[in-house]
Amino acid sequence: MKQNPDQTADDSRSDEATNSPLADHVYGEILSQILSGSLEVGAKLPSENDYCRIFSVSRPIVQVALARLGAGGIVERKRGSGTFLKRRPSKRLADFAKPGDLNVLLQCLEYRIEIEGTAAAFAAKRRSDQDLAAIDAAHDRLRTEASSGFITPESDLAFHQAIAAATGNLFFIDTMRMLQEQTVRLLRVSLGMTTSSNTDRIKRVNDEHTEIYEAIAAGDPVLASAAMRMHLARSRRRLTDSTQDKSN
Repeated sequence: MKQNPDQTADDSRSDEATNSPLADHVYGEILSQILSGSLEVGAKLPSENDYCRIFSVSRPIVQVALARLGAGGIVERKRGSGTFLKRRPSKRLADFAKPGDLNVLLQCLEYRIEIEGTAAAFAAKRRSDQDLAAIDAAHDRLRTEASSGFITPESDLAFHQAIAAATGNLFFIDTMRMLQEQTVRLLRVSLGMTTSSNTDRIKRVNDEHTEIYEAIAAGDPVLASAAMRMHLARSRRRLTDSTQDKSN
């Protein structure tokens, strides 16, 4: 089957846009505008053509930037209607990360949801008494910190790494090591916003870890996977939704 030359050219431009620093720049600029509060949640964003003129870039560049914002749950693109602001991250996000960095952090979370959700299931099925003791020790450290009104990135990471170790699979263990730098960056932003927000938010984070631990301790792989996925999905929501700053 012959491939349409125009389609091939469009695909090539799209691939180039995906990896272009210009897409990172446009993403950061649009996010900065959203953080400024100039748009209300539910409001329609400028059109792709408008953004092309504003930033002097091609349409594929704008499309990639908007797609990244959509993947993070910040905007919603409605076919035939345009792009709308779905949720606004807290203005305090700028105190902990540059707008352009958020895309990398959200991609890291997206990956971790899948990898760690599976790892938690395997940990629940395979963990030894020694593995469970290591997870429990990491969980106890988190509990102690939370009771004092904070959680450190090192303690949070240790809990997740203990779960990966309990799978008995070197690839899960190595993946967590590979992700360590990005995970610590993510935790510094997420936990930084949490400790500067409210005690209820810290309690919710601690409760989520407890749900994961209890499911693994009970040997329930389905519940362990669900609890891990929910925890990381809520972490993503806490990064992208300013309403999460409010006590429930």
